[in-house]
Amino acid sequence: MVVIDPAVDWGSPFNARYGPSSHLMSTLPGDEGAQELADFVRRAGIPGRPHHPGTWREHYDIVAPWHDIAVYAGAVAVDRAALVQVLKTRREAMGR
Repeated sequence: MVVIDPAVDWGSPFNARYGPSSHLMSTLPGDEGAQELADFVRRAGIPGRPHHPGTWREHYDIVAPWHDIAVYAGAVAVDRAALVQVLKTRREAMGR
């Protein structure tokens, strides 16, 4: 399953340029999750490349206008606590 958290302005240079951003990631660990995420962004037409590829933190930063597109394409909207749980589960599954 691909999940996305709410868009937030983290005060970063990225946010100063593009506005609030979300994290888009697969709940699956390892290569299976990386493939699910890559397939999802390709189907949805979401631009960019993953951050931290090949790690339990692999995700895409999604700017606010793309958030609704990702949800429409099938990403499950979750709150920050749920996203943190996904990260913990992925880290444990990947032996980190």
